[in-house]
Amino acid sequence: MFLNDAYLRFSIMFICGFLLLGCNSEVEIATSNEAEVRPVKLLHIGSNQNSRLLSFPAVIQAGRSSNLAFQVGGVVSSVNIIESQMVNKGDVLASLDPKNHRVQLDVAQAQFDKSNSEYIRTETLFKKNIISRIKFEALKAERDINEAKLKTAQKALNDTKLLAPYSGNISKIDLTTNQTVQQGESVIGMLALATLEAKINLPSAIVATANNDQSPVYIVLNAAPQRKIPAYLKEVSLEADTESQTYSVTFNFSPQEDLNILPGMNARVFFIDPSIEEAKQVISIPMTAIHKQDGSLHVWVLNEETMTVSKRKVTIADGVGENLMITSGLEKGETIITAGVASLSEGMEVRPWVKN
Repeated sequence: MFLNDAYLRFSIMFICGFLLLGCNSEVEIATSNEAEVRPVKLLHIGSNQNSRLLSFPAVIQAGRSSNLAFQVGGVVSSVNIIESQMVNKGDVLASLDPKNHRVQLDVAQAQFDKSNSEYIRTETLFKKNIISRIKFEALKAERDINEAKLKTAQKALNDTKLLAPYSGNISKIDLTTNQTVQQGESVIGMLALATLEAKINLPSAIVATANNDQSPVYIVLNAAPQRKIPAYLKEVSLEADTESQTYSVTFNFSPQEDLNILPGMNARVFFIDPSIEEAKQVISIPMTAIHKQDGSLHVWVLNEETMTVSKRKVTIADGVGENLMITSGLEKGETIITAGVASLSEGMEVRPWVKN
């Protein structure tokens, strides 16, 4: 009886172990099948194509800039501004000591008053033929000369105040009180930042095919590479640079409220290449999507319904870089694999790679 019970227990344990082994095998097979679904990086042809987009380095400039100078010489009596300050048109930026110019104005005023009174007195005498025409015209000429001197002296006194020619910001100040300045000496720099500019140099091939409606797509600052700022064509130079044989092209754009854009910053101007028609737009894909086999170049194309891949022969245009131009073998709207292509095989099931 004891042997029969032991034999029965042994048989039950053997059967349960066999069943458990079968279950583990099924789990391993399922896991193995699931592991064959390889994660890959995908690129949808056409949605991210920038093959017609050109970019050129640019330097940001103010829409208007000026170097201001006094129109008369003298000693600086006051400086009313600081660098970066916003000023309005007509504001007094700095002043010279007006004493000497006021004295000159008083002298000119006295000379004019005297000659004008003499002219008025002799005008009646001339009409009565009491004095000659020659003498009358000489008095009139003297009056006119003194009037011009008076206007010059008045302007000189007015010019002892340096006024803002437009609204903008002060960019530099080469001026201190009690400093002696010369007439025409640049002492204050001023910028109008209501409109900003980006200037680039373009080769003649692009300028020749451009039209008046062509405008840049956007401007990207080196300091803010994720921000695209709309810009528009302002002017094109009619003469090429003698050394580079390129033409200077200027674009303008508006300041951005959340960006402090200043002249001198580096940027890039992006715009559509006018020499490539949209209908003839080529397809550009990463070099990592292309693999060579049996002397031919191929890419893996995704069947989005079955999520399987198939090999497709392609031809590329001559060129270097991270992206290559496809001249045949692909069409817009198709999806290709861009990484891990050497590990794929015909009909393999894949899934989109997701960064953890």
